[in-house]
Amino acid sequence: MATAAIQPKLSTAERERVYRRNFRIFLADFVLFTIGFNILGPTTVIPDFVRRLTDIEVLIGLSSQLFEIGWLLPQLFIARQLVRVQNKKWWFVGPNIPVRTLVLILAGMVALLGPDRPGAILGVFFLMYALAGIGDGLVGVPWLDLTATSLDNPRRARMFGLGTALVGVAMLGIAPLVRLILGLDNLDFPVNYALVFALAGSLFFITVPINLTIRELPSGGQVQETIPAMREYLPQLWRVLREDAPFRAMIIVRVLVTFFAMASPFYIGFATDTVGMSNDVAVGNLLLMQTLGSVAGALLFSWLGDQRTVQFIRMALVFGAAQPVLALLAGEVGPASLYVAFLAAGVIQGSLFIGFLNWVVLYAAPDQRPIYTGLFNSVSAVALLLTPLVGGTIVQLWGYEEVFITALALVLAALFVAVRYVQPVHPTLEPVPAPTTD
Repeated sequence: MATAAIQPKLSTAERERVYRRNFRIFLADFVLFTIGFNILGPTTVIPDFVRRLTDIEVLIGLSSQLFEIGWLLPQLFIARQLVRVQNKKWWFVGPNIPVRTLVLILAGMVALLGPDRPGAILGVFFLMYALAGIGDGLVGVPWLDLTATSLDNPRRARMFGLGTALVGVAMLGIAPLVRLILGLDNLDFPVNYALVFALAGSLFFITVPINLTIRELPSGGQVQETIPAMREYLPQLWRVLREDAPFRAMIIVRVLVTFFAMASPFYIGFATDTVGMSNDVAVGNLLLMQTLGSVAGALLFSWLGDQRTVQFIRMALVFGAAQPVLALLAGEVGPASLYVAFLAAGVIQGSLFIGFLNWVVLYAAPDQRPIYTGLFNSVSAVALLLTPLVGGTIVQLWGYEEVFITALALVLAALFVAVRYVQPVHPTLEPVPAPTTD
């Protein structure tokens, strides 16, 4: 069993210094990584890139959710390992060293393959992008546990909210740069996209040395002596789902939101194919509107996230319902309502995820947090595996409008469950044990 070093209890002033130091580190990591991820544009740049390589709608839909699928899938298995681990820092920092180089490698391979090998580029993209997602999923559970143990509740909510707002402000300048790169006459496909990938990958890599400086505080929960056997672990997971009604309801909300995202990769295609916007204008301008929405959502979360996480989740779902409605209107009234649709999308896409994460941290007991985190995310992965197939099939057989209507029904169902069955979580003051060595 991994145990923490026994050290004198921290004074209030010493504890505050640790929290302030960790806040800056977590904030820097969150901001740099999220800017890089937004540069990749899972619902804008990535599907537009794949659309230039194939006209198979299922693959286009899969591309926008591939990273998240990879991120979610391994978490339940990592959670099983972490039940016997007191200190999680190196479970987060260690795998990050190779993982956060993968997008840089992808950029180089795309540029080297050149425009005459679209099949090879497509294969390399799916392989490397999936590996990057899986790798980040390996560190997702220990990372969230670190934010729970080594930040206090107000600072964690502030880190999520302020970090997302800073990302949004930064993207106001970076989004036009992405549009400029993709529209340059002297940069042919796929070199222009490789340059965008390289920009994102560089930001991912910069976070590696930053994370080495995290000072971990033990969770205070009890750890198990051994890794539970699968015959014990799986029934334990089922027991949590069966007996914990609020947690089960929030998982249902998360799954419905995951299926709601089936429409995300098709808004850009709808903008270019139906509304008549050009590729570079659609990707750049709509990404900008989405960014503005994410800033608004983040500032709202900074205000509500510490004490009113559930209320914020409900509010974000209302904004989510506005996106397909406004997109459907764009087919009749033109691009203006599509801009507002992406503004609403920014609120839900930029802040709903951190709302879910914060809810799990506040709700789960410290010794059960890895299991709750892994279960919460991995169940969503099962749904996420199906959404590209379902969304792509709907678009292929019927069209964009039908997938938007389906998405609207799903997000309204999620809102109903969140209002009817999920009760607010009231965080309590946590005793903070002495820190381990760095």
